[in-house]
Amino acid sequence: MRQVDAQAGHGGRPWWWDAVCYQIDVGSFADGNGDGIGDFDGLRARLGYLELLGVDAIVLAGVAGLGPMAGSFAELLAETHEAGMRLMLALDVDPARNDPRSVLGPWLEHGVDGFHLAPRSDPANAIGAALASYPDRVVIGSGVGDWHLSFSLDLAVAGFQAESVRKAITDVLAAPTSRSAWAMASRDTERSRDDAALTPVRAMALVQLALPGAVCLRHGEELGLPGTQRIRMPWEGDRPPFGFSTAEADWSSIPADWAAFAVEAQLEDEQSTLSLYRHALETRNTHPAFNGDDVEWFGAPADCFAFRRTGSSLICALNTSPAPVPTPPGDVLLTSRPLESGELPPGTAAWLV
Repeated sequence: MRQVDAQAGHGGRPWWWDAVCYQIDVGSFADGNGDGIGDFDGLRARLGYLELLGVDAIVLAGVAGLGPMAGSFAELLAETHEAGMRLMLALDVDPARNDPRSVLGPWLEHGVDGFHLAPRSDPANAIGAALASYPDRVVIGSGVGDWHLSFSLDLAVAGFQAESVRKAITDVLAAPTSRSAWAMASRDTERSRDDAALTPVRAMALVQLALPGAVCLRHGEELGLPGTQRIRMPWEGDRPPFGFSTAEADWSSIPADWAAFAVEAQLEDEQSTLSLYRHALETRNTHPAFNGDDVEWFGAPADCFAFRRTGSSLICALNTSPAPVPTPPGDVLLTSRPLESGELPPGTAAWLV
């Protein structure tokens, strides 16, 4: 079992530089005590899955009303660190009504590794003061502020068209802000999702994970789940609640046809969306090509692009056109869909070196 090093990162970088942060809505992730609501004990029981997935940090959402000594939080923090992952909190902070030190201080004292903050006003100075004594902690910030990482939804709103995605990437990397933390709104409001709907989701996952900077995922994103943000995680079985809870309750809000989305089913399928994410995170974490803090663009057919991370050999190519296109030269590391006669099919992304 790997154990967390409070300072270490790849190539002497801080640990958060290219971290994959996995946000969990605690009440919707795993129910450990059988009351139908997700909790810390349920999350602790699923840490092995997150370690297998390959994330660097867990970001807890929905804990604003709790304190650092609530429930089994101390055990969760210790076991997360023992598994080689960090533990962060997603919080709303309003310096106009609250002293950030009174909100963040107790969590910092108990060893939390950082925060994803959604401030209602510019709290840069106040937040900086709150973290002054904790130089190894990290803040992901939304909006204006002197953050370690700037939360970016630009890819999410760019749509699935190569030119607009390229513009979003170029604009974010050119902006005079902190290092980016890329996020995708891969879920929609539909109750089901077929292979056609998953095609752009899988392709954009490879684009997102190829970019310099950190990545922010939401729980279930790696499964290709449709639906709203706070969604109960399907773990195993063939009927709701798919292992989320042992409670006898009305689970009609969970679609009965989600058995194919369950973790258990996808782990057994090498072509599943979960398997794609697992392979992508492992490659991102271990392959030497994943370095460099900018990208350079190559010529590409219409409705396609290809970029290389500067200072490395990693190339990411995306085809959003309606026809197959030649795959760029290089050895293929991973593709979001199988190549067709050596060409990149429509709606497909590839990593090459």
